[in-house]
Amino acid sequence: MTDFRAEWPTKTPRWLPWTATGLALLGTALAFVVLDTPMPVLVPAVLLGLAAQLIATALLTRMTAHPHLGLLMVVVVSAMLQLTASPWRDLTASQAVLWIPFVLSWAPVQVLEIARTPRQIHVGAAILLSYWATVCGGAALLGQPVVGALINAAAPTLGGVTVLFARRLAQARRDRVAAVERERATEMREAREQERQLLAAEVHDTLGHVLTLLVLHANALGVTTTDPEVKRAAEQMSGLGSNGLIELRQLLELLGSSDHAPPPTVAELVEQAGAAGQTVRLDSDGGALPPTAERTVRQVVREGLTNARKHSPDAEVLVRISAANPVEVVVSNGPSARTPSAGGGFGLQGLQRRIALLGGECTHAPTDDGGYALRATLPAGDIQEKRTGQWSEMSER
Repeated sequence: MTDFRAEWPTKTPRWLPWTATGLALLGTALAFVVLDTPMPVLVPAVLLGLAAQLIATALLTRMTAHPHLGLLMVVVVSAMLQLTASPWRDLTASQAVLWIPFVLSWAPVQVLEIARTPRQIHVGAAILLSYWATVCGGAALLGQPVVGALINAAAPTLGGVTVLFARRLAQARRDRVAAVERERATEMREAREQERQLLAAEVHDTLGHVLTLLVLHANALGVTTTDPEVKRAAEQMSGLGSNGLIELRQLLELLGSSDHAPPPTVAELVEQAGAAGQTVRLDSDGGALPPTAERTVRQVVREGLTNARKHSPDAEVLVRISAANPVEVVVSNGPSARTPSAGGGFGLQGLQRRIALLGGECTHAPTDDGGYALRATLPAGDIQEKRTGQWSEMSER
C-alpha cells in the first residue's frame, strides 16, 4: 500500500525558519525593554536563550529525514525557557516569547507531513505528551494555574494540526473536482469520437454506395449509347461521381474513420456487456452476413444491450441472431426487480429509421413474462444489391 505522505512536500518553506528567527530576535529585544534584571545577569541569560532558539530552529529546518528529532529539540528549548530560573521565564509568563507558540505549531505539522515511518509519528506524539506533562508539572510547582499552562502548551500544536488537516481537505476536494472534470472531458471526447465513427459509417454506407453505383452506371451508359449528347452527359456524370468519391474519402479520413480499429463484433459486444456486469447469452447460427446487414445487426445488439442495462440491469439478456432470409436479430431480457432508469428512446427511433431505409422492420415491446424484447428483420441481400437493381431498371429505361 502506498503511503499518501510520499506525495507531500519534503522541503521546508523558506519563510518558516526566517519567521522563527525573527520572532527569536524580537523576544530578545523585548527582554531588554521589559525586564528590570541587571545587565550583567540579563545579557548572558538572554543571549544563551537566543542561541538555543536559533539552534533549535536550524535543526528543525535541517532534520527533514528525522522530523521527530527536530520536534524534540524544539520541545526541550521551549521547556527550558519556561521552567528554568532565568529572564526568559518572566518573558514567557507575560506571553512575550512568540517563538515558542510558532515553533510548537510548525514542528508537529512537519512531523505529520514528512514522517517516513509510523514510528516517527508515534515518537513525535510521545514527545508532545511529555512536553505537556512537563509544563503542567512545572506550573504546579511554581504555583501557576495548571489548566492555563496546559492550554498555552497545547493550543499552538492543535492549531497547527487543524490548519494542516483543513489544507489537506481542501486539496482533496480540489483533486476530486479535477478528477471529475477529467472524467467528464474523457467521456465527452469518447462520445464525440463515437459520433464521428457512426457518422463516417453512415456516410460510407449511403453516399459511398450511391456514388459508386452512379459512376458505374454512367460509365456503362457512356459505352452502350450511340447518342453523342447522352455520351457526353454520361461522361460528365462519371466525372462528377468520381470527384464526389474522392471528396467523400477525404471527408471520411477527416472524421478519422481510417485511423481507428474496426468496430467490435457481436461476440465482442456480448463479452464487453458481461465484463460490465450483465448476464448475456448469445445464440447465433454463425451464418455470414452482407456488410450493411452486419453493421446494422451490431447496432441492434448494441442498442438492445444498452437498453437492457438501463431498464433491467439485473435481468438476463438473450441475443439471438439468424442469418436466414430475412436476417433476424432479437435482444430480449427477463423481468427485473430493480427500478428502471429513465431513457429518451432516441436510439430506438434512429435504429428504426435506419432499418426502414434498408427495407427491414424494427419493433420493440414488453414480453409476456414481464421482460422486454427488441426485434429487427433485414433483407438477406446487401442494400447495394437492391440499389443496383433499381439503377439497372433506370438504365434500361
